[in-house]
Amino acid sequence: MTEHLRLSPAQSPLWYAQQLDPASPVYNTADYVRIEGPLDVARFEAAVRQAVGEAESLHTRYGSDDAGPWQVIDPRPFPFPVRECGEDEALAWMRADVRTSVDLAEGPLFAQALFQVGPRTWLWHQRIHHIAIDGFAFSMLARRVADLYTMGEGRPFRPFVTVLEVADAYLVSPKHPADREFWRGYLDGMPEPAALAAPAPVADHTVRAVTRIGPERAAELKGLGVGWPELFAAATAAYLHRMTGTTEAVLGLPVMGRLGTPLLRVPAIVMNIVPLRVPVRPDQTLPGLARQIAAEIRRSRPHHRYRHEQMRRDLGLVGSDRRLFGPVVNAMPFDNDLRFGTAAGTMHNISAGPVEDLALGIRDFGDGTGMSLEVDGNPARYTESGLAGHLDRLLRLLAEPETPLGRLRLGPAVVPRRPVWRDRDATPVLDRIARQVEATPDAVAVEQGGTRYTYAELWARAGAVAADLAHRGVEADSLVAVRMRREPDAVVAILGVLLAGAAYLPIDPDGPAGRNTDVLADARPLLIMEEVAGGKAVVRRNVPEDALAYVIYTSGSTGRPNGVEISRGALSHFVAAATCRYGFTDRDRVLQFAALHFDASVEEIFGTLSTGGTLVLREPEMHASAETFLRACGELRLTVLDLPTAFWHELVHALTTQDIRVPDSVRTVIIGGEAALPDRVAAWQQIAPNVQLFNTYGPTESTVVATSASIGR
Repeated sequence: MTEHLRLSPAQSPLWYAQQLDPASPVYNTADYVRIEGPLDVARFEAAVRQAVGEAESLHTRYGSDDAGPWQVIDPRPFPFPVRECGEDEALAWMRADVRTSVDLAEGPLFAQALFQVGPRTWLWHQRIHHIAIDGFAFSMLARRVADLYTMGEGRPFRPFVTVLEVADAYLVSPKHPADREFWRGYLDGMPEPAALAAPAPVADHTVRAVTRIGPERAAELKGLGVGWPELFAAATAAYLHRMTGTTEAVLGLPVMGRLGTPLLRVPAIVMNIVPLRVPVRPDQTLPGLARQIAAEIRRSRPHHRYRHEQMRRDLGLVGSDRRLFGPVVNAMPFDNDLRFGTAAGTMHNISAGPVEDLALGIRDFGDGTGMSLEVDGNPARYTESGLAGHLDRLLRLLAEPETPLGRLRLGPAVVPRRPVWRDRDATPVLDRIARQVEATPDAVAVEQGGTRYTYAELWARAGAVAADLAHRGVEADSLVAVRMRREPDAVVAILGVLLAGAAYLPIDPDGPAGRNTDVLADARPLLIMEEVAGGKAVVRRNVPEDALAYVIYTSGSTGRPNGVEISRGALSHFVAAATCRYGFTDRDRVLQFAALHFDASVEEIFGTLSTGGTLVLREPEMHASAETFLRACGELRLTVLDLPTAFWHELVHALTTQDIRVPDSVRTVIIGGEAALPDRVAAWQQIAPNVQLFNTYGPTESTVVATSASIGR
C-alpha cells in the first residue's frame, strides 16, 4: 500500500483553498524556457523525464479522511508533446494550458511540452499546480534538466519527505517560539495595508502588464549603490505613498525558506511570504528608501521561516477579510543563465498563481540582456489598461531615483475597477455578524466614550434581549419599538429584536410628542423597549428573508409620516452591496452619526458589524463645531464618516476658511440627503485628495441608498 503522507505547512492552505472551487485553475503556475541554439530533442526529452521523475512532489495525489488531508507519491507516465509552430501559436497554447483544471485526487499536477518556433529557437513549457512547486523550484527543475542534458549527470534531487522532516524539526526547535515572538512584536500596531483599488474576492485568473528593461537602463539601476531587489521594493512602497497618501507601506516579501536546510535540493513548495513594513517620507529618495528596506530585511531574515498563515492565526485574522500585506514584490535573482550544450536558455513566467491584489515580479536575465517587470492583478480589482497605467507611472518613478518622492510628477491615476457585487453575495445580515463573533470575539464591536462592547459581549447581550422578548411573546413578524438614544445598548436592543425574529421600529425619545404618538398609533408595536437589562442567553430564530427587519417612518414633510416596511432580504442585499461598494473591512472604525430613526443608521450599524469593524457612536458634543468634530475624528481614529450632505457642506466651508484639516485616519466619506454643491466638491478635492468621497441618494422605500457616485480620489 502506498504510504499516506501528511501535507506540509505550505501545502495545507492550498489544498483547502482548492476544495472551495475544485474546478478553478487559479493555482496553476507556469514558466517557459526560451532556448536559442541547436537542440537534440531526444536527449532533451530524456533529461526532462529524468528530472521530473526525481521531483516527487510533482507526482503526488491527494485525499482526506477524518484525520484531515493526506498525499501519496504515485509516479505515472506523462506525455511530452513536441510541436513545430509559430511563436505566437506556442504562447497561445501555453496560456490556454494554464487554464486547465487539475484534479488533486487524480492528477497529473503538471504538463510538459516543447515547441520549435524557429530553426534554432525552442520554447520549453512547464505548467505545475502550486501545491507541488514554488518559483525557486521552477528554477531548480530547469537547472537540473540543463545539467542532465549538458553533462548527463549531477546531484539528483532529495526525496520529498525531507520537506516534512525539516518542518517537524523547526516546529519543535527553540527557534519557532522565538520567531513567533519576533513577528508578534513586528506586527504590533501595523496599519491596514494600503492598496490601489478597493477589496474584492480573489478571481480564478489574473490580468497582467509586462515591460522589458533594456541592458543600459538595467545597468543604471544596478549602479545606484543599492541592491536591485530592494530598489524595486522601494519603488513600490514609494508609489503606494504617492498614490494613496499612506505613510507606511506594508509589502509582501517572498522568501525562499531553504537556506541552511537540505531543502535547496528539494523541488517543492517551501517559499513563504512575510510582511515588510516600510515607513515612507516625501523627502526621501529611492536609494535612501532602498537602504532602509535592506536594513529591515536583514533584521527580519533570521525569522523568515515562520509561516504567514500562522501569523494570521496569531493575529486572530482567520475568517477575516483583513490582509496581512499589500502588493507582493518578488525579485527573482535566481541564476537564469541556463546552458543546454551550446544552446542558451532564459526563463520567462506565464503564471505565478492567484493574486489577491497586486504582485510584481522582477527578473534579472543575468546574461546582460536586461530585466523584465511583470505586474499581475486581481481582475476583480484591476483592468489590463489600469495595470498598464500603474506600470507606466512606476517606471517614471524609477526614472528619477535621486528626486525626493514628494517632488515627483507621476501623472494622473487610472481610476481602479471597483469590486462587483453579485446577488448571490447577499448572506443574511445576522449570519454575517455571527461570523465576526466567531472569528474575532474579542475585537471591539461598539464603543462610545468609555463604554466598549466586544463582538462576543454584544452578541451575548443581544441574545439575552432576544430570550427576554421571546418570553414576552415576541415572535416572527412582531414589531418592537426601540425608544432609546444613541448609545451602545440601543445597538444591543436592535440586534436583540432581530435575533428574536421580530422587526424593530426606531423611535426618537427626544422627538416631537405628537409625531411619536402618531407613529405608535399607526404602527401598533407589540412592545416598546426603553432600556436593556443584563443576561447572557443567546437565542437565534430561523426567520425567512421575506419577514420584516425594520419599519422606519418618513419625515412627513408632505403630510402625515408614512411607515416603510423593509424585509430582511432587502436589508441583506443592501448591506452586501454597500460594504462591497464602500470597501468596509474589519480594520475600519465607522462613525455612527445618524439618529436611529433615520435609515442612514442602518448603513452605519450593519455595514460595520457585518464586516468586523468598530462602530463608534457619536456623542452630542462632538459636532459643536467643525474644529471640534475633526479633532474628535482624529482622536477616535475614525476611518469612515457617513454624514448628511448639509453637515458636510458646512465642514468643507470650515476647512477652506479655518486652519483645520481632515485627520489622516479618514479614508472614506459618504454623504447623502440632498444634492452636493459643485463648489464644495471642487474644494474638497483640493483639501482631501486622498479621501474617497461617495455621493449617495435613495428614498427610504428603496432600502437606504439606491445610487452612489464616487466623486473624490
